[in-house]
Amino acid sequence: MTGPRILLSTAPFHHRPLADAFGVSADAGFDGVELMVTGDPASQDPATVADLSRTHRLPVPVVHGPFLVLTRRALGVDPLEKAARTLVMARHLGADVVVVHPPFRWQRGFRGWLDDRADADADAHGTRVAVENLYPVPMGPATPRLHTATHPEHLVRHRHVVLDTSHLAVTGVDLAAAWDVLAPRTVHLHVSDHDGGWGDRHLPIGSGALPLAGLLGRVGRDLAAPSVTLELHLRREVLSDRAGLVRLLREQRERCNELLAARVARRRGVAAAA
Repeated sequence: MTGPRILLSTAPFHHRPLADAFGVSADAGFDGVELMVTGDPASQDPATVADLSRTHRLPVPVVHGPFLVLTRRALGVDPLEKAARTLVMARHLGADVVVVHPPFRWQRGFRGWLDDRADADADAHGTRVAVENLYPVPMGPATPRLHTATHPEHLVRHRHVVLDTSHLAVTGVDLAAAWDVLAPRTVHLHVSDHDGGWGDRHLPIGSGALPLAGLLGRVGRDLAAPSVTLELHLRREVLSDRAGLVRLLREQRERCNELLAARVARRRGVAAAA
């Protein structure tokens, strides 16, 4: 049995040439990359991305649409336009998942599209739209839920979802509890650690307190296991040391693979003993 594909997000490289992200991913042994569409024109051009994919022999199974604040003008400003253009990119790249953020509570048109038409539009492009869990945003003494989907029960309305472990930590949701609710709908995971500090941390595995071993063990046990992206915040000094960066990312990939394989290995050991 082969485990889930382990991808590296290009997000930490948004201040560097996209080619750097592909080169580092290849050298660190990843199975592919998750393309984060940013303000970088290269990340918005399917021909450029396809050339990098061929050069480095790395597929792009997942495309993350530009729904971050820092990408608010990438592929237009209307979330419907962003989604439509990201689906076109996914078709050109052969990606089987398009990641979108849940609508802000005031984005009724985008929410209606996700509820009524997103799956059909994705099917027409040969891909899937998957909605990622976000988190409440602290604003002084209040913590309003600006996005429509921050907890597992908010995501069950969607056919496909992406679970982000750091976002669950910010929201205060137990990883195992989230998996219990959303496993049948989860087609992709964003994996990183969290140390309990303020905000969305996206720390390397093992540098926080999240019970990632338990979650990834369950994911690895699933015969229909989704793909996994390591989505890490990497400081600029780390990004500037290429050899050290490759070493860190290779260690992270291997650690993730060990956690995914642990439950499978234990299950096989029990079967052999019987």
